[in-house]
Amino acid sequence: MKKDNESLEKRSEELEDKIVELSLKLKNKEKELNDIVELNNLIFKKLIHNLKNPVGVSFSFSEMILESLPNYSPDKLQKHIEIIKNSSDFSLKFLNKLADYSRYQLPQLNFNFQHQNFNKFIIDVIEKAEQLAAKKNITIQYNLPNSSIDFKFDRTELEIAILNIIQNAIRYSSENTNIQIEVVNNQLEIEIIISDNGMGIDEDNKYLIFNEFFVVNTYSDDKIKCIGLGLPIAQKIVKRHGGKITVNSELHVGSVFTITLPKDHKNL
Repeated sequence: MKKDNESLEKRSEELEDKIVELSLKLKNKEKELNDIVELNNLIFKKLIHNLKNPVGVSFSFSEMILESLPNYSPDKLQKHIEIIKNSSDFSLKFLNKLADYSRYQLPQLNFNFQHQNFNKFIIDVIEKAEQLAAKKNITIQYNLPNSSIDFKFDRTELEIAILNIIQNAIRYSSENTNIQIEVVNNQLEIEIIISDNGMGIDEDNKYLIFNEFFVVNTYSDDKIKCIGLGLPIAQKIVKRHGGKITVNSELHVGSVFTITLPKDHKNL
């Protein structure tokens, strides 16, 4: 009888522990759901806010052209069509970036991790970035290890992450400056260090730049409006690789972004 009571007490304790465990899981899921709802509300507000003005501008100038087309000079017509084109271009870029970001919210999104040469990969990424840098006469200098680095990573997704950070450096750097990229091959991990001499980030904003839609400066030096999703997307991709992104920055001096990736990520 005593043995039966002890068995019942043990089973009761195990059941209580299981209930507590399930309760904690339920609270975590509830928090995740609330976070998703909050993020979706933010995305919806930003969608309206960011598209209302360019769509309105495109409509207004289209209406002006249609109403007064016979009286338009070629120069004036070209100027107004360029305004419509620029507004439409921003709207499309915003929608595409929003679609990209939404894709990373999907829990079932699978990455294609393959064992491959990282040296060749990073050179290919830099060559793509150089095309954008050339428009501002910015030089990208890089330093890679002599020995080959081979490990598993998703080439397509990691390229998006690294390009987003390099493009950010280009966007907020002045013309005729340099961007340095260094790859450090450590025993268990690699580091991609991206340094610029741009406008930099003050201490208060440094920890907010990975938040969705947060921008330090709405417009870059070349008057291109920043959407504020490039760095959050980069962070999500790097996290899926088991890595992290850190930043050191000084206002009016420049920024250093460091991507750290483990060579052997157990959750791949």
